[in-house]
Amino acid sequence: MNARSSVPGTFTYSPAAGTKLEVGVRSLSVTFTPQDKIRYATSTAARTLTVNKAEPPVRWDYPSAALQGSALTAAQITTAPYALYGIRGRADPASYMTVDGKPLSAATASAAGTAIIQATFVPTDSAHYRSATVSTALTVTPASNTAAIDFGVPKQTIRGFGGSAAWYYSKMSDGRLNVLFGTGLADSLGLSILRLRIAPADWNASTQTADTSQWSAELDNGAAAQARGAIVFATPWSPPASMKIVNTDRSNPLYSGRLDPAMYANYAKYLNAYIRYAASRNVNLYAVSLQNEPDWDPQTYESCLWSADEMKSWAGAYGASAISGTPTKLMAPESFYFSQATTDTLLADPKAAGNIGIVGGHLYGGAASYPGSAAKLGKEVWMTEHFLDSVNKSDAKSSWLTSIDDAMAIAKEIHDGLTLSQYNAYVHWWLVNSNDSTPTGLIGTNDTPTYFGIGMKHYSYFIRPGYVRYDTTSLPQKGVRVSAFGTPSGAADNKAVVVLVNENAVDVNLSASINPASRALTALTPYRTTATATFERQPAIGVSGNAFTVLLPAKSITTLVN
Repeated sequence: MNARSSVPGTFTYSPAAGTKLEVGVRSLSVTFTPQDKIRYATSTAARTLTVNKAEPPVRWDYPSAALQGSALTAAQITTAPYALYGIRGRADPASYMTVDGKPLSAATASAAGTAIIQATFVPTDSAHYRSATVSTALTVTPASNTAAIDFGVPKQTIRGFGGSAAWYYSKMSDGRLNVLFGTGLADSLGLSILRLRIAPADWNASTQTADTSQWSAELDNGAAAQARGAIVFATPWSPPASMKIVNTDRSNPLYSGRLDPAMYANYAKYLNAYIRYAASRNVNLYAVSLQNEPDWDPQTYESCLWSADEMKSWAGAYGASAISGTPTKLMAPESFYFSQATTDTLLADPKAAGNIGIVGGHLYGGAASYPGSAAKLGKEVWMTEHFLDSVNKSDAKSSWLTSIDDAMAIAKEIHDGLTLSQYNAYVHWWLVNSNDSTPTGLIGTNDTPTYFGIGMKHYSYFIRPGYVRYDTTSLPQKGVRVSAFGTPSGAADNKAVVVLVNENAVDVNLSASINPASRALTALTPYRTTATATFERQPAIGVSGNAFTVLLPAKSITTLVN
């Protein structure tokens, strides 16, 4: 509803604002009534709008483990895909297969580990919802309740773990930075990624320059994090108002609206100017994003709406110029719910796909799922924003503390993201609580980790940038998650890291076998978090005959390192 006129007057739209249009190509019209009816006539303009079927948000919980060598059918899988928000439907039994297109029975024909399987969810209301492909991780164990770890089967490279300092205008103290990005303090989290906000700086179209003073405030933290070895990337929440077709219903032109197609080239130059200015402030950006949450329209903060087709057009025509002359990668689409349909649209276009270096997305209202189109093109996939509400949150409470259940929740989400979605990076929302009474950050304002931070530490502290994830039986028994990481095969330091999450309310003795193809392990040291201890070092456990057994206390996270 963004008609404009060079003379004063009023617009009357048909259909009116708020109308929910049916699927298909719909006609829109607007009648302009000028104030000066003597000199100007009433006029009408018409446009068409294509309304696509909605993408149902579908999940598929991990099924129970299968024994190596057993043949499977869809009927034997213990869980089934389902849609959220009451959207009815069912999975097509004929669609069950591995992600590389093999029959489902082939998933158990090879060595123990984790097979990614997929199916097509068919909504009952096919007039309004399209079918959706959904994936899950099928664990294949060598024996019942036994984990297998195979350092001979590398998966994705890990870029790191981190959080955002968006709207953080003051430089953090060295103590806080060392807690977040260091490994030398008792509370250090060992983070290796920082996400910055690109403030919507004023843009001079005639001189092709930005008011860089509006960018300076948040770059000090970028330089400090980078000096501690962190990767830094940056995201715009909104282009400058001068580049937008604004939403006149909003109190601020930076809230909502769209990028004016006439400004597409200028927006690329604007992002390029930010990359170069950041470099002048000692921040060499690893990546710059096209837009934060282009499919979310908040009412009270900076935002900009993009359709998948708009992002495809911009990325294909202008994505290269946005990063031209720099080592920085272009990231897109950073959908608020990791929309697979949006990613598929971008990557189906060769020009857009060629300019996009990283596929980014968020997990609000979504769930970890295998990114098929990105995997086929060898694109890295980063989860770039999410926070979890504490299990202790309540409408009846004005404050609460995080607990072991919150550590378990974030550890589970990271595990699923790394093993199923095969993310190369996991980036939390704010690093620091905005309000300690209602905590969502990784640390509090007193620089002490929350349980969200402690849960992430079990991955971020020992799994360093450049490490590789290796195949494991990701769910060897109910409520027990296993993932393994280490230096690449042939590396001189031969590091190994195994993360174990026990969601059960009872202790579990887990036995595990190791394929030592590139790891000669004789002992592993546990670091354990329970309801009464946080990241507490335990006595080393022996590895004998390429196998070990470890006690996993009820509701605990254990990281094993050599």
